[in-house]
Amino acid sequence: MCFSAEASFAGAAVVGGLGVATVAQVRRPRQIPYAALPLGFAAHQLAEGITWLRLDGHEATPLHGWWVHFWVIYAWALLPLWLPLSIWLIEPDDTRRRRLLPLVVLGGLMLVFMLTGALRTDIEVRVIDSNLDYVLPFGRPVLLALPYVATTCVSGLLSSFKWVRVFGVANLVALSLAAIIKAADFSSLWCTFAAFLSVIILLHFREQQRLRQDEPASAPT
Repeated sequence: MCFSAEASFAGAAVVGGLGVATVAQVRRPRQIPYAALPLGFAAHQLAEGITWLRLDGHEATPLHGWWVHFWVIYAWALLPLWLPLSIWLIEPDDTRRRRLLPLVVLGGLMLVFMLTGALRTDIEVRVIDSNLDYVLPFGRPVLLALPYVATTCVSGLLSSFKWVRVFGVANLVALSLAAIIKAADFSSLWCTFAAFLSVIILLHFREQQRLRQDEPASAPT
């Protein structure tokens, strides 16, 4: 979490537990990327906790290093591809898969573009109003908002699965609230919100398990 090391580690433990429970529901290999999202969020929270420890109370001093790079690579480079690709993999409807494919391609382009910045040595994080603010080396980061929202939020809305659509809506609401509450450090706050949306991913797999039990021959996967 963006508030303290203790909160981040506690969040990592809770979300990690959700991740283990979610992965245990997997029945097919193509479900693994979507089921593994909570584990990714947990690792992300762990990295932020370590960043807080490394700051060691020196809030005015910007911090560099591999943990900072990992946080930025996951949040800004991996998620724009991971989310639409994982949703595309589990989508059973051919029409919806075709609609999702452009977002998968856009996510791949975002991954390449964001890596050019996320791997630069001038990436840094500092504390603003008791929250972590990750500074990206882009002149107009607001221009990245539209493709980022499309890949991380709209992709869920295109799914035929109820709980995946709920995740897309909740993710969009969380991102919007984070931007309104803490405009300067919204990326850190949004990832905190998104991590706890992992329970929605678990609910998706629980529902699919129930459908398999009720109608094993026709349940979607």
